[in-house]
Amino acid sequence: MSRNHYLKHLALSMGTKLAMIGLRLLRNVLLARILGPSERGLFALLSTLPDLISAATSGGLNSAVGYQAAKQRPMGLLLSQVLVFGCLLAGLLTLLVVALVREFGNELDITTQLGLLAWLLLLAVPLTVLKSGLLTLHNASGGVVAFNALRLTESLAPLLLFLALFWMWKSAALEAALISWLAGISLVVLAGWVWLKRDNPLQLQWDRAGQNELLRYSARSHPDLLFQQVILRSDYLFIGALLGSAALGHYAMASAAAELLLIVPEAVTTPLMKRLLQQEQGIDRLTPLALRLTATVMLSACLSMALIGKWLIVTLFGVAYQPAYPALLALLPGLFGLCYASILRLDLLGKNRPGSISLMMGASALLNLALNLLLIPTYGIVGAAAASSIAYLAVTIALLVLYCRLSGVPVWQTLIVLPSDLVPMCQMLMRKSA
Repeated sequence: MSRNHYLKHLALSMGTKLAMIGLRLLRNVLLARILGPSERGLFALLSTLPDLISAATSGGLNSAVGYQAAKQRPMGLLLSQVLVFGCLLAGLLTLLVVALVREFGNELDITTQLGLLAWLLLLAVPLTVLKSGLLTLHNASGGVVAFNALRLTESLAPLLLFLALFWMWKSAALEAALISWLAGISLVVLAGWVWLKRDNPLQLQWDRAGQNELLRYSARSHPDLLFQQVILRSDYLFIGALLGSAALGHYAMASAAAELLLIVPEAVTTPLMKRLLQQEQGIDRLTPLALRLTATVMLSACLSMALIGKWLIVTLFGVAYQPAYPALLALLPGLFGLCYASILRLDLLGKNRPGSISLMMGASALLNLALNLLLIPTYGIVGAAAASSIAYLAVTIALLVLYCRLSGVPVWQTLIVLPSDLVPMCQMLMRKSA
């Protein structure tokens, strides 16, 4: 894959992600203003749990099927493994967890806040696993157009459905938000399945040798995905338990504003995923270029968000969410580190180092949990944000050191755009304008 070809794919993916940012921002504005901090926090908690539960049952599955899809394994075989080792196991664990919590955890604040809504997880968790598996299969097999179209659908469908449902049932805003969220996931699953079937032979099949190979890779990378979700979302559980749903609503909006910046690494990795996992010739030049582009753009984005973040939160979400701004500032250093980690992780998976990544993620997750327990009681949601940032930066530094050692690339070549990068980018822009 040439540098110019990659830059063209990067421009296409960036355009898609910009559209996604606008749609998600509009949806977050509507949810924040209509639901208010308390119900917005409850919605954030419920929509976070499927990621945590699915990571516990099938955390390494996406890495494994992505790696095998990049190696041109049959899609029917990989999809069968997603359904059995992903959806089925996640559904069974969800049933067990919800039943146990309803039976023995009635006094927990989280149980009280969720109430009967917890049973929605029986549908949400398997759908989330299948959606993630389908997106991975599309992207890892080189289906960049399909992947971008599905992600755009994932942002647009819940917004349109929420508007329609809220117009009909203005007194049931939370229920409208939950239904639109679940229906949006279902639509992405349906479209992803149909698209995959159109482009690939999709006869479900079972192969013991392929199953064993996938399970070995998945077992080594499972802790990686599980610990990622612990770092990304355990703060929601701590805040919900220690500070209540209103504080969680403020933190959810800080996270939503900060995570809009993840457009940058996501746009970079979308056209790169297959190449990183295959480790094709020239990847030792392409990965540093991706890191340099990402770091330069992400640094500008973080500084801009720091400057306008308070105005953005108050203007879009309302004065009630002003306490989210200090937490947003504390999250930005971690988001900058996370942009590196997403690219480095894929490159190291392609170098067959899932075990090393899992160890680093595990150490970072333990650090995050300890810092949450230490900082949240004293500093509230700002403490949770600081804990996340420290954990993100720690794992990013560890991944960068391992990558530079394995690839022989000097650290300075991964930090910022170099003069030699400007020529191909200018040439690409001139051709596009012509």
